[in-house]
Amino acid sequence: MKIKNNIIFFVQKLLIAMIFSATFFGFSQQNKTLRLWYDEPTPNTDKGWVNRSIPMGNGYMGVNVFGGTTSERIQITENSLYDWGKDRGLKRRGVNNFAEVFIDFDHKNVKDYKHELNLNKGISSLEYENDGVKYSREYFTSYPDKVMAIRLSASKKGKLSFTLRPTIPFVGEGKSGSVSAKGDVITLSGIMNYYKIKFEGQFKVIPEGGKMKTNKNGTIKISDANSAVILIAIGTNYKLDSQVFLTENPTKKLDGFPDPHIKVTQYLKDAAAKSHKELLANHQADYLELYDRVNFNIGAIEPDMPTNELIDKYPNHGTNKYLEELAFQFGRYMLICSSRKGTLPPHLQGIWNVYQRPPWSSQYLHDTNVQMAYAPVFSTNLSELFESYVDYFKVFEPRQRLYATEYIKQYNSSQLDPNGDNGWSGPFWSNPYDVPSKTKIAGFGTGSWIGLMFWDYYDYIRDDSVLADKVYPVIYEQANFVSRFVTETDGFLLANPSSSPEQKLRNTIGTTFDQQMFYENHHNVIKSAEILGKSDVRLSTFEKQLPLLDPIQVGKSGQIKEFRQEQHFNEFGDPKINKIIDVNHRHASMLLGLYPGILITDKTPAWLDAAEVSLIKRDHKTNIGWARAERIAMWARVHNGEEAYLYYKELLSENYMHNLFNDHRGGQLFQADANYGATSGVSEMLLQCQDYVVSPLTALPKEWSEGSFNGLLARGNFEVSAAWSKGQAKKFEVLSKSGGTLEFRYPNVAKATIKTSKGKAVKFVAKDNDLIMIKTEVGQTYVINAIPEFTSMDAPSNLKIDNKDNEIKLFWNKSKDAVSYNLYSAVGNSPTYELVTSKITNTDFVYKLSDPKKFSQMTLKVTAVRADGRESDKGATAILLLP
Repeated sequence: MKIKNNIIFFVQKLLIAMIFSATFFGFSQQNKTLRLWYDEPTPNTDKGWVNRSIPMGNGYMGVNVFGGTTSERIQITENSLYDWGKDRGLKRRGVNNFAEVFIDFDHKNVKDYKHELNLNKGISSLEYENDGVKYSREYFTSYPDKVMAIRLSASKKGKLSFTLRPTIPFVGEGKSGSVSAKGDVITLSGIMNYYKIKFEGQFKVIPEGGKMKTNKNGTIKISDANSAVILIAIGTNYKLDSQVFLTENPTKKLDGFPDPHIKVTQYLKDAAAKSHKELLANHQADYLELYDRVNFNIGAIEPDMPTNELIDKYPNHGTNKYLEELAFQFGRYMLICSSRKGTLPPHLQGIWNVYQRPPWSSQYLHDTNVQMAYAPVFSTNLSELFESYVDYFKVFEPRQRLYATEYIKQYNSSQLDPNGDNGWSGPFWSNPYDVPSKTKIAGFGTGSWIGLMFWDYYDYIRDDSVLADKVYPVIYEQANFVSRFVTETDGFLLANPSSSPEQKLRNTIGTTFDQQMFYENHHNVIKSAEILGKSDVRLSTFEKQLPLLDPIQVGKSGQIKEFRQEQHFNEFGDPKINKIIDVNHRHASMLLGLYPGILITDKTPAWLDAAEVSLIKRDHKTNIGWARAERIAMWARVHNGEEAYLYYKELLSENYMHNLFNDHRGGQLFQADANYGATSGVSEMLLQCQDYVVSPLTALPKEWSEGSFNGLLARGNFEVSAAWSKGQAKKFEVLSKSGGTLEFRYPNVAKATIKTSKGKAVKFVAKDNDLIMIKTEVGQTYVINAIPEFTSMDAPSNLKIDNKDNEIKLFWNKSKDAVSYNLYSAVGNSPTYELVTSKITNTDFVYKLSDPKKFSQMTLKVTAVRADGRESDKGATAILLLP
């Protein structure tokens, strides 16, 4: 047995070596199949739906496939089919289950069963044997043709028989409808009463051979066929139109919109005019053009166990790189399924819901969940998928403009424009039919956070027409509102009232959440105006206000404060039992300037260190899926790949269910945000650009010492690929899609060989050994290789302070690499450090303050310097507090 295990281990190592050998001569593309697969059908229950069903979608519908053999179950969601009521609590009326579709086979002697979702192809398939006949099914949801297609076949002619049986779930309580069959089409239609939503689904059966019987009960029976195709088209009379949000009466919101019968009939007619091969080709051309842009390879080998076993074994058997690769691409897959132009954007559950009362109504929550849904959309090269939200925002913005005028009148009437030119305010939650007025659960920073998503849309793709037509108007009018809303307090311009999302201390003044988001949006508007040559009337106001928005304050624990009145980290927060503060709160809203914002970067090192203190103190005790996903990215942004990776492992171990759906907090409560967010977090571990310097592999964990990626997108529209071995980069490629100056950071990159893809030497400016600048040309690829290896630098640790009579004695633990140390200081809330002294050769130092009355707090930092002059990236910090 030992010899056999050694042989298996050797073969696995050999395969990995072959993969990476190929990788280093180019960049690996989709060289392995990423799939979810199972060796038995999904249980026909709600628990089966959430834990095991295979999710699919095309924006127009979300689909969950069970893979049954006695009876197949296909559950369908349409995001505009919405109910409402006076429900409160976790589960309440909202997105409704559109249809439950059954295909009855009565196959009971099944063997060799396999059901899978192939991410590489965007197709689900099923195969098994029953009574000596091999049966197969193929499922896909096509965005171009707006249908779901199912192809059923048997290995022997005349052996395919089934009954197609669509049903309407939850009829009777706020919902009515019926199912009828005529010819080869079954029609399912009805009304959701609260908003008077008309809905319709059509199901067409196209058999090859055999007999077809249409039944009065709304079913179609196929007997003795060779194969068959089922086409499904659905829709409602919902329309993305501002009328929906401006009309108060819920029964009048959809007045005048066309009956869905017309469009659904046309969808089905157009699809049926094409062969199954044409439909499949259309689907894959669309899907693969998006999915294939990015590959992530850390040497995983396809496992021989089904996905449910893979998930179950992950917590107890260390790392499984296949699952780590799979989860990354699964988040991209879900976004492709759930966010397409012309359809509603993904909600809390993406585009999938089986319930009558889904968790939190399957709403859009703008205090992190919507933003997390779109977290990977730009960095993982799927930018056009953001258009779904752009269209949705466009139709609810007029309602937000009305609210903005109300709020300025209420909170800062001296700044009210009587003609209504008061910008738009940010919502907390919304749905396809309503966007209510403010809540104290989150502050007005939600609007500027929406603005940040719009800015990123431009910043990654650098399309000036997108900036002018879609981005600038949104962020300008958000700044217009903010500029009128903030009030002068202690020399700053602060939000009042202000709340940090979902914390219990509410309606306070100037929370870091609001101030950071306001600052980011003001900054981005000013930058946009410079690019476009704008001279709009309030730009000068924004410029004057920007330095007064005071986005970051550093507390006495060395943390980024969440509240202005906060001194030490655990003074305020969400009270739990016996008034103990929940320091491990799921939200880390004071760190949004770190991620997804671009306020806290390597160019603000004192703030970056304070952010790391906050992350350390937030700890690992949260079990919330999206919070873990967010902290993957936040830890990556402070360049700590090991902590980022630990959160990724915790998420996969404790939150991911057997179909990779994220379990929000236990009890199999599905929320899609962590699926999207985990993908973004991994991309941040691989590539960063928040300071407009393209910086690959800055948070690479030791476990991923061998690997490659291709196609990740950086700000400036630079498409980046990388290959590495033993933790050292072997090759980078950067495609400049918009031209401009490329700043690129990696250890010893200035000593590398840099050429174009055609082998021409590239001129560059070395700012230091680790940072270069290249003036790029549109469409040119820049290849960086022969990069000298670097040795990581050990940092000092455990800095201690002894303060007596303004003579500050410092002590720290030595760095094994140091020949000397540097001492830095940052006074108060300063974003940067100043050098106090260098060439300290001992592990202690006496620092005499010249004028201690000038400040009450100072951050001190010690870094190590090696014999070759390299300074440690990290250092030891401590807070000096003076009376």
